[in-house]
Amino acid sequence: MRNSAIILLATLMIMGSFSQLFSQFTISAQLIPRSEFRSGYRIPKSVDSDPAFFVSQRTRLNLAFRNDKLKLFISPQDIRVWGMERQLAKDPSFGLHEAWGQLALSENLAIKAGRQEIAYDGHRLLGNVNWAQQARSHDALMFKYEKEGLKLDLGGAFNQSGENIFTTDYRTDNYKVLTFLHAEKKSDKFSWSGILATDAYEKNDTVHDLSWRYTLGTLLAYKTGHLSFEGSAYWQGGKTKTNASIAAYLFNVRASYKIGKTTLAAGLDFVSGDDPNDKDFQAFNTLYATNHKFYGWMDYFLNIPADTGGGGLQDYYFNANFNVGNESSLKFFYHQFLLANDVADLSNPGEMLDSNLGGEIDAVFGYKIASYATFNVGLSFYFSNATTEQIKGGSMDKTSSWGWMMLALKPELFSTRDIN
Repeated sequence: MRNSAIILLATLMIMGSFSQLFSQFTISAQLIPRSEFRSGYRIPKSVDSDPAFFVSQRTRLNLAFRNDKLKLFISPQDIRVWGMERQLAKDPSFGLHEAWGQLALSENLAIKAGRQEIAYDGHRLLGNVNWAQQARSHDALMFKYEKEGLKLDLGGAFNQSGENIFTTDYRTDNYKVLTFLHAEKKSDKFSWSGILATDAYEKNDTVHDLSWRYTLGTLLAYKTGHLSFEGSAYWQGGKTKTNASIAAYLFNVRASYKIGKTTLAAGLDFVSGDDPNDKDFQAFNTLYATNHKFYGWMDYFLNIPADTGGGGLQDYYFNANFNVGNESSLKFFYHQFLLANDVADLSNPGEMLDSNLGGEIDAVFGYKIASYATFNVGLSFYFSNATTEQIKGGSMDKTSSWGWMMLALKPELFSTRDIN
């Protein structure tokens, strides 16, 4: 920890010196404590389960430097639950969320390398999962092209657990290889994007062979006046770790309408599930998405297809966002969940579970205290049934709940003037 502090101080001094010679150097911070009361979060409440309560905290120091050719960004972070570290302990707790550099190769082309967040298309397949205190980042290389409203990103990553002498064995839950090509074009009313992503994992029985998965899709959005429409569709192929062929898909449609300071929206997310009578594996995997944003805030379906027993998911939802003045907002969400494919009823051999997975209500109140400080409080309820009980556990006779409060402080601590 002491060495990390010394390195951080030296980095600050070097970047501060550069900022005087070149363009701009900015230091900002994040301090986000969040308390949670869990009585059925992620897993339905059972008859004899006791609720959990804790306070977690994210602490980040963001260092940003830029000039006409170069951008540098370094974001060390500490993630903890209050009380998890023993007093007077010497346990290491310092981590690195982002550390990347972006160099302009020409007026329209740049290369970006290092640890970085990767997020596209509302975080549907690739997202930073910012709700999680630790969030998600990738060690990746990316080429970025931008001209006349068209953006093209070509990126890739190759993961390894250390500086091996022989072999490239990588026995972790992470992907070993990730490549993607993302294109985006926007206008005043219409926007389009497309993505092709390929990821690979080591097969269970060998370190030499990889199972490759391919995901291809597009997103379309249109806005006119107070009305907005959005739709996306994705197809997934390749092989599973057990060498089964993948043939899966995902699509979503959403419409929203703004009335004064109120926005109403409704939509459907459909994630295909597996058919045990088909030789192909038909359950769509949502890759490295921010699923907390889409399928209910209680995160019952955070890991698809595992959280649906391979049965996929239909999510019919409605939400209302009320802006109260300039500083306050109140949001309500309702989700009705159903399986997308049949799942066997283990308590009744030969029978299939009812498709209804229950419903969820989410509510959150937000207040902007200052330009750098916000306060949010949320409350959610999940209403289980027999299908939820068999797939997710818990008791359908109990209403699961989850409450939280969060203070987010994101001040800018220091910034030099842009002298260019």
